[in-house]
Amino acid sequence: MSSQQKFKRVILIGGSMAGLLGARVLSDHFEQVILLERDPRPTGPEPRKGAPHARHIHALLGAGVETLDAFFPGLVRELTAEGAVLVDMGRDGALFQAGQWKRRYVLGIETVLCTRVFLEWKIRCRIAAIPNVEIRYETSAEALLWDEARTRVTGVRVKTGGAEETLEADLVVDASGRGSRASRWLEQLGYEPPPVEEVGIDLAYSSRLYAPPEDASRDWKLLIVYPNPPENSRAGIVSSVEGGRWIVTLSGYFGDHPPTDEEGFLAFTRTLSTPHVAEALARARPLSEPVRHKVPSSRWLHYEKLERLPESFILFGDSVCAFNPIYGQGMSVISLCARLLGEQLTAHTRASPGSLHGFSQRFQRKLAGFLTVPWKISTTMDLKYPQTQGQRYFGMKLVHWGFDAMIGLAAVTEETGKPFYDMLHMKRGAEALMSPGYLAALVGYGLKRRFASPEPSDVHRMPRAPL
Repeated sequence: MSSQQKFKRVILIGGSMAGLLGARVLSDHFEQVILLERDPRPTGPEPRKGAPHARHIHALLGAGVETLDAFFPGLVRELTAEGAVLVDMGRDGALFQAGQWKRRYVLGIETVLCTRVFLEWKIRCRIAAIPNVEIRYETSAEALLWDEARTRVTGVRVKTGGAEETLEADLVVDASGRGSRASRWLEQLGYEPPPVEEVGIDLAYSSRLYAPPEDASRDWKLLIVYPNPPENSRAGIVSSVEGGRWIVTLSGYFGDHPPTDEEGFLAFTRTLSTPHVAEALARARPLSEPVRHKVPSSRWLHYEKLERLPESFILFGDSVCAFNPIYGQGMSVISLCARLLGEQLTAHTRASPGSLHGFSQRFQRKLAGFLTVPWKISTTMDLKYPQTQGQRYFGMKLVHWGFDAMIGLAAVTEETGKPFYDMLHMKRGAEALMSPGYLAALVGYGLKRRFASPEPSDVHRMPRAPL
């Protein structure tokens, strides 16, 4: 236990990725970390009832990989030693977006391809080995505990099996995901509910595992065919994962959902913008039945906008902001939010040693500032569809024009692609796109596409990876 720890106990509600990564960070600041998980203790990398989305494809963007490897030194090496695939996204990924293939080149941004259940299991094992962390399985948070003035959270009332008990804490963290009851708990105690920003997409995705065919000519490890709003809303992804397998995920918006029967699943692949997913699966052998998961909307609960927020209570992860999963931001955003939590707690305790007064509201505001860019990236793209339910603001058509130009420009040269990928992989913020040279190239490309005659796209000609 570090001599720098100043607080006794923190309780985290929810034992998925947000809770696990939060526990890792908070173990540096508290003598005892208690993580509450409703599901039974897993015995290996297996799906959990509380995380049905874990059976589908997940992505770690560049900044997410770096952050996890900093939290857990040697994690990436351990994952790849046990079958996960380390790739350079520019060289090893074949990406079709906005009617054209991205150029293939060494981007210098690495990510790890593996199943979510495998990654979560390896992280869970690391967390369980931290001496001051206790994971309580089959335990639910029933209510928050308060002081008499109802201005500070003092703990949690929990239930394990049929037995209830109260646990006091210096800080309570809600990392329970989309099913969070925090808003209702706060309302019951006289606090205003947070404003909710929601973008309705009626998305569903179906996934299954395959044994890939032997193919010496295949030079990609990740194949993504994005939807092209507003013309089409179907997508397909084939990703290498541990065990020499593929995970294949198909998705569709607005009720146009991929089937979960054998014939329908394959038929859906033949309707994508390119034939490559269908061709890849033609000789692949299914290892599992397709499973489906639905996502009605992207949702942001703006706790940072509340005039009052109780002391010693914070939220992060999907409890605050849940993204459209098709853009692959979720796990990387959560890892960076966990890092932000640690940074903010360090800064706060330096300024106010031994006190958490004022930390809750300050953290939620800092968190909201970080979430703005990834939220804008995903929701702006979704709002190109006229069927999307959500608030559209003045000038959005110009923003869509700019996004289209950025996506197209990223396919032209390495120099014009790097700033876009740096922002997409969260290695840099929007400042990555602010250099005069890039802005000039962006405007020139956008005007050229606007006024020039469109060139036919050869969707069959996938660019080759560099030697």
